[in-house]
Amino acid sequence: MVKKKRSPRRPLSRGLDILYEDRDLLVVNKPAGLLTVKTATERTKTVHYILMDYVRKGSMKSRNRIYTVHRLDQWTSGVLIFAKSEAVKDCLKDRWKETKKTYVAVVHGQLTAKE
Repeated sequence: MVKKKRSPRRPLSRGLDILYEDRDLLVVNKPAGLLTVKTATERTKTVHYILMDYVRKGSMKSRNRIYTVHRLDQWTSGVLIFAKSEAVKDCLKDRWKETKKTYVAVVHGQLTAKE
């Protein structure tokens, strides 16, 4: 991968931050409450929509695209990886099961047993 120089964090709309970007990948910090991809009732308030606008630089005629590698639930915050080509997406998805992932939960209050 060819890396280009960039600022470490770049805020986009709706609290979405770009953590890393190169010619193949976009890695973002998704806030809780934002969908990863569209649903039957919501098409624009999604990470995918925001990033498509970002890579197309506002031009709907642009051929630039992003591809979803994995998703997080709407009310879950965390790091998401998007590919800038279908080939990169397929490569990452093929290795997804063997990829080490870490999940951390922050809980407020006192939980009852077995919660």
